[in-house]
Amino acid sequence: MGRLLIILIAIAAIVAFAVILHALWTSIVEAGRQRLHPARGEIKGQDMAPSGIQKAAYIALIVVLFGAASGILGGL
Repeated sequence: MGRLLIILIAIAAIVAFAVILHALWTSIVEAGRQRLHPARGEIKGQDMAPSGIQKAAYIALIVVLFGAASGILGGL
C-alpha cells in the first residue's frame, strides 16, 4: 500500500511539473508576442500576478508538508 501511495505522489508531482512548465512556456511566448507590438500602456493589477516559479514553490511546499505529516519524509 505504501508503494502505491509513493507512486501516486510521484505521478502527481510529474503532472504538476508538466502543468507548471506549460504555464511558464505559454507566458514566455505571450510576453514575446506582446513585446513585438507597440506599447499599449500598462494594465493595472498585473504587478502582483503569481509567476510560475511561485506556483512551483507552493506545490513543492504542499508535497513536503504532506510527506512530513504522513511520515514518508524523515522516517516513521
